[in-house]
Amino acid sequence: MSTWRLESRCWAPCNGVPLDDRGFRYGMSVFETIAIHRGRSLLPDEHLQRLARATQSVGWGGVVVPGLPRELMEGQSTGVIRIYVTAGPGRPGDGFSGSVYALFEDCETGTEFSPQRIASSSAPYLPAAGGWKTGNYWQNVREQLSAKSLGVDDVLLFNPSGALVCASMANVFLEAGGIWMTPPVESGARDGVMRAWVMKRVPVEETLLGPDDVAGCTGCFLTNSRIGVRAVSEIDGRPLRTDVTALQRLCRDLIFSA
Repeated sequence: MSTWRLESRCWAPCNGVPLDDRGFRYGMSVFETIAIHRGRSLLPDEHLQRLARATQSVGWGGVVVPGLPRELMEGQSTGVIRIYVTAGPGRPGDGFSGSVYALFEDCETGTEFSPQRIASSSAPYLPAAGGWKTGNYWQNVREQLSAKSLGVDDVLLFNPSGALVCASMANVFLEAGGIWMTPPVESGARDGVMRAWVMKRVPVEETLLGPDDVAGCTGCFLTNSRIGVRAVSEIDGRPLRTDVTALQRLCRDLIFSA
Protein backbone atom coordinates (compact mmCIF):
# COMPACT_ATOMS: atom_id res chain seq x y z
CA MET A 1 0.00 0.00 0.00
CA SER A 2 1.38 3.42 -0.97
CA THR A 3 0.05 6.95 -0.45
CA TRP A 4 0.57 10.08 -2.56
CA ARG A 5 -0.54 13.69 -2.14
CA LEU A 6 -1.26 16.29 -4.80
CA GLU A 7 0.79 19.46 -4.19
CA SER A 8 0.63 22.37 -6.67
CA ARG A 9 -0.79 19.99 -9.29
CA CYS A 10 2.16 17.61 -8.85
CA TRP A 11 1.95 14.25 -7.10
CA ALA A 12 4.42 13.46 -4.32
CA PRO A 13 4.75 10.50 -1.93
CA CYS A 14 3.46 11.09 1.58
CA ASN A 15 3.15 9.18 4.85
CA GLY A 16 -0.61 9.54 5.24
CA VAL A 17 -3.42 11.96 6.08
CA PRO A 18 -2.79 14.48 8.91
CA LEU A 19 -4.85 13.89 12.04
CA ASP A 20 -6.36 17.38 11.84
CA ASP A 21 -7.77 16.77 8.34
CA ARG A 22 -11.58 16.77 8.40
CA GLY A 23 -11.58 13.85 5.99
CA PHE A 24 -10.07 11.79 8.81
CA ARG A 25 -11.87 13.47 11.73
CA TYR A 26 -15.40 13.72 10.33
CA GLY A 27 -15.44 11.71 7.11
CA MET A 28 -15.66 14.93 5.09
CA SER A 29 -14.23 13.57 1.84
CA VAL A 30 -15.32 12.22 -1.51
CA PHE A 31 -13.48 9.58 -3.48
CA GLU A 32 -13.36 7.47 -6.63
CA THR A 33 -11.89 3.99 -7.03
CA ILE A 34 -9.83 3.32 -10.16
CA ALA A 35 -8.94 -0.27 -10.96
CA ILE A 36 -5.34 -1.08 -11.85
CA HIS A 37 -4.87 -4.18 -13.98
CA ARG A 38 -1.35 -5.35 -14.81
CA GLY A 39 0.06 -1.88 -14.23
CA ARG A 40 -2.59 -0.06 -16.28
CA SER A 41 -5.33 2.23 -14.94
CA LEU A 42 -8.86 1.46 -16.19
CA LEU A 43 -11.21 4.26 -17.29
CA PRO A 44 -9.30 6.93 -15.31
CA ASP A 45 -10.82 9.92 -17.16
CA GLU A 46 -14.36 8.83 -16.38
CA HIS A 47 -13.52 8.45 -12.68
CA LEU A 48 -11.79 11.82 -12.42
CA GLN A 49 -14.71 13.53 -14.16
CA ARG A 50 -17.07 12.03 -11.57
CA LEU A 51 -14.78 13.14 -8.78
CA ALA A 52 -14.90 16.73 -10.09
CA ARG A 53 -18.71 16.56 -10.23
CA ALA A 54 -18.82 15.19 -6.68
CA THR A 55 -16.71 18.04 -5.30
CA GLN A 56 -18.94 20.51 -7.13
CA SER A 57 -22.05 18.86 -5.68
CA VAL A 58 -20.82 19.06 -2.08
CA GLY A 59 -19.88 22.74 -2.47
CA TRP A 60 -16.14 22.51 -2.95
CA GLY A 61 -16.05 24.18 -6.34
CA GLY A 62 -15.42 21.27 -8.68
CA VAL A 63 -11.86 20.21 -7.84
CA VAL A 64 -10.04 19.08 -10.99
CA VAL A 65 -7.58 16.28 -10.32
CA PRO A 66 -4.86 15.73 -12.95
CA GLY A 67 -4.02 12.31 -14.29
CA LEU A 68 -2.43 9.64 -12.15
CA PRO A 69 1.33 10.01 -11.70
CA ARG A 70 3.55 7.72 -13.72
CA GLU A 71 5.64 7.09 -10.60
CA LEU A 72 2.55 5.81 -8.78
CA MET A 73 1.76 3.41 -11.62
CA GLU A 74 5.29 2.03 -12.01
CA GLY A 75 5.84 -1.18 -10.14
CA GLN A 76 2.14 -1.69 -9.44
CA SER A 77 0.47 -4.81 -10.76
CA THR A 78 -3.17 -5.38 -9.93
CA GLY A 79 -5.33 -3.53 -7.43
CA VAL A 80 -7.12 -0.22 -7.00
CA ILE A 81 -6.16 3.41 -6.55
CA ARG A 82 -8.58 5.44 -4.45
CA ILE A 83 -8.44 9.18 -5.08
CA TYR A 84 -9.71 11.18 -2.10
CA VAL A 85 -10.53 14.88 -1.99
CA THR A 86 -10.81 15.95 1.66
CA ALA A 87 -12.19 19.07 3.35
CA GLY A 88 -8.74 19.80 4.79
CA PRO A 89 -7.93 20.99 8.34
CA GLY A 90 -10.29 23.08 10.39
CA ARG A 91 -13.60 22.96 12.23
CA PRO A 92 -16.68 21.30 10.68
CA GLY A 93 -18.21 24.59 9.51
CA ASP A 94 -15.03 26.11 8.07
CA GLY A 95 -14.65 26.59 4.33
CA PHE A 96 -12.97 24.12 2.00
CA SER A 97 -9.18 24.08 2.27
CA GLY A 98 -8.73 20.53 1.18
CA SER A 99 -6.13 18.13 -0.07
CA VAL A 100 -6.08 15.35 -2.64
CA TYR A 101 -4.64 11.93 -1.82
CA ALA A 102 -4.08 8.77 -3.84
CA LEU A 103 -3.94 5.40 -2.10
CA PHE A 104 -2.91 2.22 -3.92
CA GLU A 105 -4.07 -1.12 -2.54
CA ASP A 106 -3.30 -4.61 -3.85
CA CYS A 107 -6.39 -6.71 -4.65
CA GLU A 108 -7.89 -8.86 -7.38
CA THR A 109 -9.74 -7.16 -10.23
CA GLY A 110 -12.55 -8.16 -12.55
CA THR A 111 -11.51 -11.00 -14.82
CA GLU A 112 -13.06 -13.48 -12.36
CA PHE A 113 -16.46 -14.75 -13.55
CA SER A 114 -17.53 -16.79 -10.50
CA PRO A 115 -21.13 -15.88 -9.54
CA GLN A 116 -22.11 -14.16 -6.30
CA ARG A 117 -24.61 -15.22 -3.65
CA ILE A 118 -26.35 -12.25 -2.05
CA ALA A 119 -29.08 -11.51 0.51
CA SER A 120 -31.32 -8.58 1.41
CA SER A 121 -30.30 -6.42 4.37
CA SER A 122 -32.98 -5.50 6.92
CA ALA A 123 -31.15 -2.36 8.09
CA PRO A 124 -32.31 0.95 6.49
CA TYR A 125 -29.51 2.40 4.39
CA LEU A 126 -28.85 6.15 4.36
CA PRO A 127 -27.08 6.89 1.06
CA ALA A 128 -24.96 9.98 0.53
CA ALA A 129 -26.65 12.81 -1.35
CA GLY A 130 -26.09 12.64 -5.09
CA GLY A 131 -24.92 9.05 -4.97
CA TRP A 132 -21.30 10.09 -4.39
CA LYS A 133 -18.77 7.98 -2.50
CA THR A 134 -17.79 9.74 0.70
CA GLY A 135 -15.50 9.10 3.66
CA ASN A 136 -18.61 8.19 5.68
CA TYR A 137 -18.34 4.58 4.53
CA TRP A 138 -18.83 2.83 7.85
CA GLN A 139 -22.35 1.65 7.05
CA ASN A 140 -21.20 0.06 3.79
CA VAL A 141 -18.38 -1.72 5.59
CA ARG A 142 -20.74 -2.89 8.32
CA GLU A 143 -23.14 -4.29 5.71
CA GLN A 144 -20.28 -6.06 3.96
CA LEU A 145 -19.36 -7.68 7.26
CA SER A 146 -23.00 -8.68 7.78
CA ALA A 147 -22.87 -10.47 4.41
CA LYS A 148 -20.05 -12.62 5.71
CA SER A 149 -22.02 -13.45 8.85
CA LEU A 150 -24.93 -14.54 6.63
CA GLY A 151 -22.64 -16.75 4.56
CA VAL A 152 -23.10 -14.76 1.34
CA ASP A 153 -20.89 -12.51 -0.77
CA ASP A 154 -22.83 -9.26 -0.50
CA VAL A 155 -26.13 -7.75 0.63
CA LEU A 156 -28.73 -5.55 -1.06
CA LEU A 157 -29.40 -2.22 0.65
CA PHE A 158 -32.73 -0.37 0.79
CA ASN A 159 -33.24 3.27 1.76
CA PRO A 160 -35.66 4.22 4.60
CA SER A 161 -38.57 4.42 2.13
CA GLY A 162 -37.93 0.80 1.11
CA ALA A 163 -36.42 1.51 -2.32
CA LEU A 164 -33.50 -0.62 -3.48
CA VAL A 165 -30.28 1.39 -3.64
CA CYS A 166 -27.31 -0.89 -4.28
CA ALA A 167 -25.25 -3.70 -2.83
CA SER A 168 -22.81 -2.83 -0.05
CA MET A 169 -19.95 -2.22 -2.47
CA ALA A 170 -21.57 -2.33 -5.93
CA ASN A 171 -24.38 -1.17 -8.17
CA VAL A 172 -27.13 -3.69 -8.84
CA PHE A 173 -29.13 -4.70 -11.93
CA LEU A 174 -32.27 -6.88 -11.85
CA GLU A 175 -33.97 -8.73 -14.70
CA ALA A 176 -37.71 -9.42 -14.90
CA GLY A 177 -39.70 -10.33 -17.99
CA GLY A 178 -36.60 -10.04 -20.14
CA ILE A 179 -36.03 -6.41 -19.07
CA TRP A 180 -32.99 -5.23 -17.13
CA MET A 181 -33.60 -2.57 -14.48
CA THR A 182 -31.43 -0.60 -12.07
CA PRO A 183 -32.19 1.90 -9.28
CA PRO A 184 -31.95 5.58 -10.29
CA VAL A 185 -29.38 7.91 -8.76
CA GLU A 186 -32.29 9.75 -7.11
CA SER A 187 -32.86 6.72 -4.86
CA GLY A 188 -29.27 6.97 -3.62
CA ALA A 189 -27.62 4.63 -6.14
CA ARG A 190 -24.03 5.46 -6.94
CA ASP A 191 -23.34 7.15 -10.28
CA GLY A 192 -20.73 4.48 -10.95
CA VAL A 193 -18.43 4.34 -13.95
CA MET A 194 -19.15 0.65 -14.56
CA ARG A 195 -22.88 1.27 -14.13
CA ALA A 196 -22.70 3.88 -16.91
CA TRP A 197 -20.56 1.57 -19.08
CA VAL A 198 -23.17 -1.20 -18.83
CA MET A 199 -26.05 1.16 -19.58
CA LYS A 200 -24.41 2.21 -22.85
CA ARG A 201 -24.31 -1.42 -24.00
CA VAL A 202 -27.42 -3.06 -22.56
CA PRO A 203 -31.01 -1.76 -22.67
CA VAL A 204 -31.64 -0.85 -19.03
CA GLU A 205 -34.56 0.93 -17.36
CA GLU A 206 -33.76 3.24 -14.44
CA THR A 207 -36.70 2.78 -12.11
CA LEU A 208 -37.59 2.56 -8.44
CA LEU A 209 -37.31 -1.02 -7.23
CA GLY A 210 -38.36 -2.59 -3.95
CA PRO A 211 -38.35 -5.91 -2.09
CA ASP A 212 -41.11 -7.33 -4.32
CA ASP A 213 -38.97 -6.66 -7.40
CA VAL A 214 -36.04 -8.44 -5.76
CA ALA A 215 -38.27 -11.38 -4.81
CA GLY A 216 -39.64 -11.64 -8.35
CA CYS A 217 -36.53 -11.06 -10.44
CA THR A 218 -35.17 -13.82 -12.68
CA GLY A 219 -31.65 -12.47 -13.02
CA CYS A 220 -29.23 -10.15 -11.26
CA PHE A 221 -25.69 -8.87 -11.61
CA LEU A 222 -23.43 -6.45 -9.74
CA THR A 223 -20.93 -3.93 -11.06
CA ASN A 224 -18.10 -1.84 -9.72
CA SER A 225 -14.70 -0.80 -10.98
CA ARG A 226 -12.88 -3.59 -9.15
CA ILE A 227 -15.07 -6.59 -10.04
CA GLY A 228 -16.30 -5.39 -13.44
CA VAL A 229 -19.51 -7.36 -14.09
CA ARG A 230 -20.34 -10.20 -11.70
CA ALA A 231 -23.40 -12.45 -12.09
CA VAL A 232 -25.59 -13.29 -9.09
CA SER A 233 -26.64 -16.92 -8.75
CA GLU A 234 -28.77 -16.62 -5.61
CA ILE A 235 -30.75 -13.96 -3.73
CA ASP A 236 -32.09 -14.71 -0.25
CA GLY A 237 -31.58 -18.42 -0.85
CA ARG A 238 -33.54 -18.37 -4.13
CA PRO A 239 -31.56 -19.65 -7.15
CA LEU A 240 -31.33 -17.46 -10.25
CA ARG A 241 -30.38 -18.30 -13.80
CA THR A 242 -28.41 -15.18 -14.60
CA ASP A 243 -26.53 -15.34 -17.90
CA VAL A 244 -24.36 -12.28 -18.51
CA THR A 245 -21.40 -14.16 -19.94
CA ALA A 246 -21.36 -12.10 -23.13
CA LEU A 247 -21.33 -8.85 -21.13
CA GLN A 248 -18.60 -10.14 -18.84
CA ARG A 249 -16.42 -11.09 -21.80
CA LEU A 250 -17.02 -7.70 -23.41
CA CYS A 251 -16.00 -6.00 -20.16
CA ARG A 252 -12.89 -8.16 -19.94
CA ASP A 253 -11.91 -7.56 -23.57
CA LEU A 254 -12.67 -3.82 -23.80
CA ILE A 255 -11.57 -2.74 -20.32
CA PHE A 256 -9.39 -5.23 -18.50
CA SER A 257 -7.54 -6.64 -21.52
CA ALA A 258 -7.50 -3.58 -23.79
